[in-house]
Amino acid sequence: MMSLPAHIATALRDAVAPGQRRALFISIVAAFLVFLALHAAVAWGIEIFRPQDYAWLRWPLQILGDFAVMGLAWLLFPAVSTTILSFFLDRVLDRLERQHYPALPPAHAVPLSAVLKSGLRLLGLTIALNLLALPIYLAIPAINLFLFYLLNGYLLSREYFDLVALRRLDGVAARTLWRERRGRWIVAGVVIAALLSLPIANLAAPLVAAALMLHLVTEAAGLATPGALAGTRTGSAR
Repeated sequence: MMSLPAHIATALRDAVAPGQRRALFISIVAAFLVFLALHAAVAWGIEIFRPQDYAWLRWPLQILGDFAVMGLAWLLFPAVSTTILSFFLDRVLDRLERQHYPALPPAHAVPLSAVLKSGLRLLGLTIALNLLALPIYLAIPAINLFLFYLLNGYLLSREYFDLVALRRLDGVAARTLWRERRGRWIVAGVVIAALLSLPIANLAAPLVAAALMLHLVTEAAGLATPGALAGTRTGSAR
């Protein structure tokens, strides 16, 4: 079994490989447009609802609105980027499987509606749970980062696990595999959450997450022959 750091290193290379650049570009542009729309909505709300008789409130409200947008962007970027990635996740995973695991048979077709439903569920849970945890984020500095990464690491690990595992396993087998190695999946999710919260790195993080979970699930489920990934790396380096 390869170590988690080794899988992370492979996933990082996969995310920036030439074959993934189109998906990377689309996810970056789409995420930028989503948060640009969020900023415009906040600015519109301030302009519409600010007290007309107190013009001096405009700038304080604008500043608070900008901070609110930055905070929401930081909190919601993991879920938003994952939802965007879901539109072309199958193509990304197919490409990676052909590169690293060419002996695998074709994956099960997961309906786009199911993938989008899963992504929207993640977005809703992320918003709800992070809003519930917001008082702790603001009031307890010693715990807030730990709670943020643990909470979002769990949500992301479950989401990416399902997106990858259900292409190869039935529901019962996927749930069993999740329970057997829950700790490993959550640690991987915390790594994903950390990457998604870092400026610049978060632009490629959704693709890193998909590649990382693909390698972990393929190995844990015994779907690839021992040393297959290492052999692929060696061959591709030639």
